[in-house]
Amino acid sequence: MSYLVTLDMYSGRENPHWVLTGAQASELLKRSQNYQDRFGVAPAPRMLGYRGVEITPIATQDGVAAPLVDSREAELNNGSVYVSGIPELEDFIVSTGKAFIEPDTLNYIQNAFKTPASRLSAATTGTGCPKCVAADAPAYDPDFWNTPQRQPKNNCYNYANNQATDTFAQPGRATGMPITGLSCKGVQPSAQSDGLKPSADFSTPLKAGAGWYVALVIWPGKDYHWYRQDNVGCWSHKAGETAARNTDDSNNPITDPKTCDRGPYTDFCTYMITGSWVTIS
Repeated sequence: MSYLVTLDMYSGRENPHWVLTGAQASELLKRSQNYQDRFGVAPAPRMLGYRGVEITPIATQDGVAAPLVDSREAELNNGSVYVSGIPELEDFIVSTGKAFIEPDTLNYIQNAFKTPASRLSAATTGTGCPKCVAADAPAYDPDFWNTPQRQPKNNCYNYANNQATDTFAQPGRATGMPITGLSCKGVQPSAQSDGLKPSADFSTPLKAGAGWYVALVIWPGKDYHWYRQDNVGCWSHKAGETAARNTDDSNNPITDPKTCDRGPYTDFCTYMITGSWVTIS
């Protein structure tokens, strides 16, 4: 028996994952006994960067591992549970994946254990938002994106382009020009290959059919993330497999992705224009 561990951390890239050894699985079962009432069955919509770990029982030659939590909710989620906000247990779980995590990333995660995670705040009503001048700008509609079927299969790139392909879309994959690095220069050309257009800002009016504004930011060397401007004027985003939200890492409405709290995504690359002509996969 064993467990698949998925590190919930990235927004654009697939999250790291690994399988526990028999000894690690036994140790996890022993350590988890005191925390079962604190486990969740789905990632909470939270900050950018490290958010928690998902544990899923898997079959091996010795049989199928038992769920860490015996509940109807866990059963519906293939026995998976989500561990977050329990740093003493998370530290052990993350340590089992040292061979799959870069040393500086591991150091970042261990520091994240010391910082309380932010939580999703209420949706903004548009108060204090800049004027939206793009006729095609989508409405903020988290109910569409946050279903059990759609949420884990669509990332920030899907969300910014308002296309739920269920493929965890990657810049340039649809047009044969994949990203060449986790930097502005490594990601932006791939997005342009898909049809996105660079923009100096988000103040030029865009008539119907001319698209809406999005923005690209980078966690240097680790990941990329996209924001999109909604029709209320403020911006929203969807970090990886987590829920779509309209607040930044300080739980404030996003009036400009260039100046909002983006956690470890410190490099602002550019505003861009996307629309129905863009092809992603």
